[in-house]
Formats: sequence, structure tokens, C-alpha cells
Amino acid sequence: MKKIIGLTLGIACLTAALGAHATTAAELSVRGTIKPAACNLALTGAGVVNYGDIPSGTLQPGAFTPLPERTLPLSITCGSGATKFGLTFKDLQSASKVSGILNALGAGYTEAHNYGLGMVSARKTGGFAITLRDLKSSGTALFPIMRASASTTSWQTSDGKVAQFPTQHSWRSGTSLTPATISQLSGTIAVRAVINRPQDLDLSRDVTLDGRASLELNYI
Repeated sequence: MKKIIGLTLGIACLTAALGAHATTAAELSVRGTIKPAACNLALTGAGVVNYGDIPSGTLQPGAFTPLPERTLPLSITCGSGATKFGLTFKDLQSASKVSGILNALGAGYTEAHNYGLGMVSARKTGGFAITLRDLKSSGTALFPIMRASASTTSWQTSDGKVAQFPTQHSWRSGTSLTPATISQLSGTIAVRAVINRPQDLDLSRDVTLDGRASLELNYI
């Protein structure tokens, strides 16, 4: 009986020794989340550019009719600090794009700048182009730059004409072609609309201009 007790005590002591050895190591975890700056994008007047009533008699016979340029303010504010960001634009009426309208828009435009104005009676109403102007951050002038897509590393100078997605638009503050790190942006969106040829419209009824484009803020 004594041997049995002695053996039992020996095993208990060995177990205790092994248990003490196991608690000499522990794991330290360091955690947290890095979040992008919370930026708010706003267009004055809910982003509506209104040309009002356009008498059909003012349309140019057999030709496209350019309308006066309209502008509205753009503002972006990043409340949590300065960051690099840009914009992409998508044509939500791309099916209504009118081919051959570029000359009426002006010099330097390509099909990537041609946004559709919608359709009435299955007839295409026209097109419009967008330009970014007067870009500033806290009173400091910014200059537009662009790249072919978000996956492209090379930026190039821009005259502000807005090409559609996947082209990404941003702005620089110096001579380097890299996006500026800013917390606030103000600027102007200029719109140039062109009405399709009268013979390609159904002028027996109201023809509503229905151009729509989405603006998406992208963190860079």
C-alpha cells in the first residue's frame, strides 16, 4: 500500500511540474483598424443642370444644336483628415449616346467624353460633356490630372475634360504628377449639352433632356 501511495504522489508531482512549465509562455495580440478618411461629396442643387424650355424653332435645321454652357459647384470635405482621392464618372444613359456629335461639343473631345441625353420615342435626344474647373483646396489652386484606370500607376496632365469610367480623375498641387493630399476640395462642374438633329427627333411631342451621370469618390 505504501508503494502505491508513493507512486501516486510521484506522478502528481511530475504533473504539477509539467503544468508549471507550460504557463511560462503567452501570446500578445496587437489589433486595430486603419480606416480611410470619411469624405463627403456634394453637388449644389442636388446636381441638377436645368436648361428649361427649349423652343423647337431654335434648333438648327439639319444640324446639331449646341446649348449654352451651364455650371454648378462641387465640394468634397474629409472630416477625419487629409488624404488622396479622385473621381470616376459613369454615363447612366450610355445607350442614348449620339455618334458624330463630337464636333458640336468642341475641340479636344473624344467618344469617352460623350454622355447621352436620353431617348424619347426611341429617338436619341443628344449628348453632353463635363469639365472640371477652378479646383482649389483651402484657397490653393489645384490642377487636374487623370489616369486610364485605378489599376494604372501612371498619371498624366489633363485639361479638365471628364472621360468616362474606367478613367480616374484627380488633381495635383505642385509640378509632380501625383494626387495632392488634401482634406477639402472645391470646384466647378461645367456642362455642355448638344441637341440632336431635328429630323432625328420626334418634335410632335415634348422631348425631355434626360442626361444622367454618376460621380464616385475613390480613395487613392
